[in-house]
Amino acid sequence: MIELADIPLQQAPPFRVGEWIAEPMANQLTLNGSTYRVEPKVMEVLVCMARRPGKTVSKEQFMAEVWAGTIVTDDVLARCISELRKTLGDSAHKPNYVETIRKRGYRLIAAVERTDVVPVTAFSSITHGNGKEHPTSNERPSQPSRIEHYIVGRPRFAKRRLGYGIIAAIAIVLAGSIILQRYIEDKTRPLSTTPVTSYPGEEMDPALSPDGRSIAFAWDAGEGRNFDLYVQPTLDEQPIRLTETDEDEHSPSWSPDGSRLAFARCDDGGCTIFMVPAGGGEELPIADLKPMHVRDLVWSPDGTRLALSARRGTRGSYGLILLPLDTRQPLRLTESPASPPGDLDPAWSSDGLSLAFVRTTVDGRQDVCIVLAEGGEVRRLAREQQGVTGLDWTSDGRSVVYAANREGASGLWRVGVGGGTPTWVAVGDGGEVYQPSVARNGRGITFAQRSYTTNIAVIDRTDGHTQAPQPLIESTRWDSNPNVSPDGSKIAFVSNRSGALEIWMADSEGGNLRRLTSFGGPRVSTPRWSPDGKQLVFAARVNGHADLYLVEPGRPPRRFTDHSGDEVAPSWSRDGQRIYFASQRNGDWQIWRRSVEGGESLPVTRYGGIAAEETPDGRDLIVVRPERRNLWRVALDEELAEQRSEIFAPLNPADWANWTIREEGIYLVQRREEEAFADVMLVDPETLQYEWVATVEGLPEHPSLAVFPRGRRLLVTQIERSDSDIVLVRDFH
Repeated sequence: MIELADIPLQQAPPFRVGEWIAEPMANQLTLNGSTYRVEPKVMEVLVCMARRPGKTVSKEQFMAEVWAGTIVTDDVLARCISELRKTLGDSAHKPNYVETIRKRGYRLIAAVERTDVVPVTAFSSITHGNGKEHPTSNERPSQPSRIEHYIVGRPRFAKRRLGYGIIAAIAIVLAGSIILQRYIEDKTRPLSTTPVTSYPGEEMDPALSPDGRSIAFAWDAGEGRNFDLYVQPTLDEQPIRLTETDEDEHSPSWSPDGSRLAFARCDDGGCTIFMVPAGGGEELPIADLKPMHVRDLVWSPDGTRLALSARRGTRGSYGLILLPLDTRQPLRLTESPASPPGDLDPAWSSDGLSLAFVRTTVDGRQDVCIVLAEGGEVRRLAREQQGVTGLDWTSDGRSVVYAANREGASGLWRVGVGGGTPTWVAVGDGGEVYQPSVARNGRGITFAQRSYTTNIAVIDRTDGHTQAPQPLIESTRWDSNPNVSPDGSKIAFVSNRSGALEIWMADSEGGNLRRLTSFGGPRVSTPRWSPDGKQLVFAARVNGHADLYLVEPGRPPRRFTDHSGDEVAPSWSRDGQRIYFASQRNGDWQIWRRSVEGGESLPVTRYGGIAAEETPDGRDLIVVRPERRNLWRVALDEELAEQRSEIFAPLNPADWANWTIREEGIYLVQRREEEAFADVMLVDPETLQYEWVATVEGLPEHPSLAVFPRGRRLLVTQIERSDSDIVLVRDFH
């Protein structure tokens, strides 16, 4: 029995189970040199059983240890067991590893032991070229093998020499295995993190000084209002406060010599760039960029330029901007993508010739990209499924390290400048990892660790009064993208409560949860019920690009589109015969449609579209256009097609999925200047009359709004945040 009782499931040491080697920190299982990655929860289920091999582990024990504090259904555990058996090549009917104990739980029946070496082939028998074991005297083949020749056809010393050779071979293999095991452990052992801050509220935008000794950061002092800048000189000193205003200061960036910090100060009207001594002192304005709003400010290695993400106004997509310090005139480096938030997190290479950054696609996927500082083609280094939350270059300039939730593991990932498969940098279990910053001298990395959840709340309007949002579908993970069936009896949504983003279904009261997909990693989004309520269409990035899938509860999903260009944001025609979707298969985002029965996909728009719905009479299509405010009407009659008339409905493209059409009109989201609040409005498309429906706090820009029939209830996604802290890793290289 291995001693794992006091070790967190995610940090258990490697152990042997049957013929397999389990490495919990790497979420992988190895057999005869072949390695298989598994979801974190699947590995945790295995470790939970390995703590008590041969004994029955009840469902209650699994829930308490693997899903502590999370409300999940029994099928989540059953799925993990099924995935584990599939990886191990095990059978539920004739198990060699995991046995089902009816109505009680599961038990691990394979031998479990702590291991310090990689498994090696046992020398229990000597085999011939024909695969048979060493024969007995009455089964000797007519032509002895080379090994047999040494044993029976030579003097006694030949046998002794063979014995010495086998012993030496075993010693070499064992020594190599120990070295390999140590190498594996070094690669999977979490980096030692040191807390830098533990203050109430949120600390963000950590920036490690060039010499790796000090960290600049922004902190809201636990009040949840504006952020000010601080510098932590050393771990055991009090932080130095650099700013104290009623505005937000963020994105501190060190000058190459470490003497000064540049930062952005922003209000509702835009941002101004300032410079301040690293030890505190008088601020020097660099550039007034209003009405531009700025994020992610970074200083070039030669000290002559700043790079930043910026956009005009409070909505829309960010693009990369260069700000020469001599002219102080901003120069656009990348065009703002059609899908917010756009291009974020620029980071200079050590030679100052390139910038790495994060680019967002329409369905929320984010890629790690690189562009030359002089401009030109954007090149993708890594394609991610579940979002990138910051990046920086390694000090040698050979790779980019970025934070992401990749393959179910939140942490740091490293990818070479030439691309390729990213490698995981284990940083232990401490929440989501954000905004990594690497010291230029290679003496460490700092990042923020923050955890937040999104839950689905219901707003009841059945009695004629709008009630405050009340929790309906909750977990400690990410729940969003709600959609209500036409009869109001079912809710579809996206959740990663099982360890990966999947499509889930609940009844109208948020109960009877049921998982409909088992992709195990790819990003899925925007489930939409068919008019008859029998199936759903949704987008998923199974092969890197986004395709549409159809799924009926109780049946596996089936691919509906298959094109190298992304297809996202699906919706049904009112008669259920066609599906509309956005695609950039011809270069620009346009609305397309395809018959549910199959056949050719046909373009609907020529002037741009990233989301669309049919009007109740089926005559027109209401369209969201990329980078254009408001909703647009497109006639579906071929003779009237593309006779466009703008609807005065101030929807920002960032809320491309936060609107829907019902018989009574168009429900949509209007953001207030204070970004924490949004109003849900009902618009009559004919009279353009508005009716206030509800006010929501913490509504994210991703798909977050759904409406029950006749608007009697609304579903909204709400962000719930917890404190964030900053940590430091000294041994990062």
